Amino acid sequence: MTGAPGHEVRIDDGRFTTAVCSCGWQGAARRNRATARAEARDHALLYADVTVLPAEPVAAPPEVSTRPAADRADA
Repeated sequence: MTGAPGHEVRIDDGRFTTAVCSCGWQGAARRNRATARAEARDHALLYADVTVLPAEPVAAPPEVSTRPAADRADA
């Protein structure tokens, strides 16, 4: 992953996955590779020299009733 010039993040895979940056930053060793990669991506984006567009809005999930079916009017 790359950010601004001279700012490069690499992923070290092993029993634990660690993100290491050329600026000296090092992410925590994670068993979950996706989490380590997300931290590396976030660090690279924080120092990137490009504009990051906001994510598309996500629709809210439908309402779910926690009442028993016998208590609901629609049951």
